[in-house]
Amino acid sequence: MRKRKTALAAAIAGLCLFAAGCQNQTKPAAVQSSEAESGSESTVPAEEESTDGSEETLESQTDQEESRDETEEAETENGEEGEREDEPLHEIVVATDMHYLAEELAGKRCQSFVQMTYGSDGRVLLYGWEVMDAFVEDMKEKRPDLVVLSGDLTLNGERASHEELASILRELDEEDIPVLVVPGNHDINNPNARRFSGTQSYLIESVSPEEFADIYADFGYVAADSRDPSSLSYLYKVDDSLWLLMLDSCQYDPANLTGGMIQSGTYRWMEPILYEAWENDTEVITVTHHNLLEQSGVSDAFYDDCTIEHNEELLQMLSDNEVRLHLSGHLHLQHYMEEDGVTEVVTGSLVMAPCGYGVVELYEDGSITYHTQPVNVEKWARENSYKNRDLADFFDYSEDFLREISYSHAVRDLEKQNRQGVLNLSEDEIQEMARFYAKLCVYYYGGRLYEIQDEVEHDPARELWDRYQYASDLSDFLQRILEDDAKDFGRLYLEE
Repeated sequence: MRKRKTALAAAIAGLCLFAAGCQNQTKPAAVQSSEAESGSESTVPAEEESTDGSEETLESQTDQEESRDETEEAETENGEEGEREDEPLHEIVVATDMHYLAEELAGKRCQSFVQMTYGSDGRVLLYGWEVMDAFVEDMKEKRPDLVVLSGDLTLNGERASHEELASILRELDEEDIPVLVVPGNHDINNPNARRFSGTQSYLIESVSPEEFADIYADFGYVAADSRDPSSLSYLYKVDDSLWLLMLDSCQYDPANLTGGMIQSGTYRWMEPILYEAWENDTEVITVTHHNLLEQSGVSDAFYDDCTIEHNEELLQMLSDNEVRLHLSGHLHLQHYMEEDGVTEVVTGSLVMAPCGYGVVELYEDGSITYHTQPVNVEKWARENSYKNRDLADFFDYSEDFLREISYSHAVRDLEKQNRQGVLNLSEDEIQEMARFYAKLCVYYYGGRLYEIQDEVEHDPARELWDRYQYASDLSDFLQRILEDDAKDFGRLYLEE
């Protein structure tokens, strides 16, 4: 296990990073620590807080963890699948969109890196290394039959990031926990690969498809039972009853594109595999980075190029061969939907609140269950003697960070409408509408909007959004959230 000093690693003095509407955000402890060292604030650095106070925080967090565990157990007992006493035949963990950046490339959390983080979509990239370490420890304790990483393994395809991530994954390989990977649109031939230093960032080397397969040779490509000559897709046979078809949905030759597609040669390679599985009554789970289905309309409202091009062809092939479950990522939110007998589960980003992964369990009666589990960063921090405030209560920190970033996005969008004469909102109205939008984002990205459904219906801010309807990506995204089904997207049960 790598050891690092989270708070003292930051060397960010006198940052002016917060755009309009973001000035009141609670800064991460690492940033606060740096500012305290530079004299700009009197905040005690997180690594130097009193031991007593930290122990109280960690004890409180332990209580919160136990409470969450009890809630999850109750949900399982009362869930659609009911309480199960039988053990699953197979347990697979799926994680996605960790956007890992090699530590050396972050410039000790320098100003340009932190500025990039605050200008992003709410991913907790300031603590991406700690999340990844905690995830690995979770897997060592859980010991699933298989860990699947469905793309966007790196921030922007940096060679050093791929190599460092592969070295971390070897910890699981050494514990006899197999790991399978496929690339995401950020991972190969990415022209935005860069390192951060001081107030600047500099372009650096990405990787080619061949280099990707070489770096992750031990994570699917060597053990593959069949490899597609047209792409980085491959077949992995867990046993005679379960196969995983790891499909490369990315476009990176000759240039990197955001959108996804399946190569025509890949379809030809897939066809006999799926037919053989169908003939032998073998369960096949397919995995891509990009989405198979138009998930709740969000993909065409707020994100570009999320659904695989000509997805109807892939859907038809999977449906014809009775594939029941497809796993993907890319959207950074937790969601699922079903079409033509194929259920697609989109797992949320590992570094976006609530920073979780999915657990797929297959049972002897043919049923399949899926549920989400947050990475236990709090436990990892406690066991590694970290006294950082953010890590000690990471679940809440990650949600607060997403809420604050979403709030600032809404404020900027609403103020823009005022400047352009589209709206004439008061400051109070802007703040109320922005808070409402931020709250929706936290619950929606986590797949838990059903928890506040009644509250949302009667919130005065919703009336403001309904009254001042205007055209923008953000406003459209909010409306699509409100139109989506209010159900638990972090739990699924498929019958035989």
